[in-house]
Amino acid sequence: MTIAGFVLGIVATVLAAASLTWQVVARRSLRPTLTPIVGLLTPDGLVLHDAGRDVSESLAAAAGKLPSGPFFIGVNVVNTGRSPLRVARWAIRADPGGTSLLPVDPAIGGTKVPHEIPPGASAIFFTELHRAHRFAEAAQRVANQPPRIVLTVSTGDRSYATNPVAPALFLLGSQT
Repeated sequence: MTIAGFVLGIVATVLAAASLTWQVVARRSLRPTLTPIVGLLTPDGLVLHDAGRDVSESLAAAAGKLPSGPFFIGVNVVNTGRSPLRVARWAIRADPGGTSLLPVDPAIGGTKVPHEIPPGASAIFFTELHRAHRFAEAAQRVANQPPRIVLTVSTGDRSYATNPVAPALFLLGSQT
């Protein structure tokens, strides 16, 4: 009986460890996926690029060939969880200081906040790039060093941040 009890104890321990691991993995996957974006607003729609890379030449060429509006910067939020994600606000944050710019201008085509994103869906929040450019310049003057700009989304009780935005993209903001 003691050998059977020992084997049963080992099986129970392995199942408990597997269950705990599964719960940790499932909980981590509930985080939304955030991607910084930069682009150009045209009469036909949005020309989008990943803002984590320097795509300023590509966007400047597109602006020269398309009837275009302003350059913009924003965040694409994908709800990978199983329940709706309520976005209370989004912001442009200068690290390491943590100063944030909360865009309050009327949306120029993006999603207005607050907004609820259903499971598996996405939403884009953006503002004109020249506003972010002025904010980055002010943050640099205050800190006496170039800031690391990230975009954040807040649900009210939790905040999520993107990877840093490519600094060269702010040169586009000085052109508008």
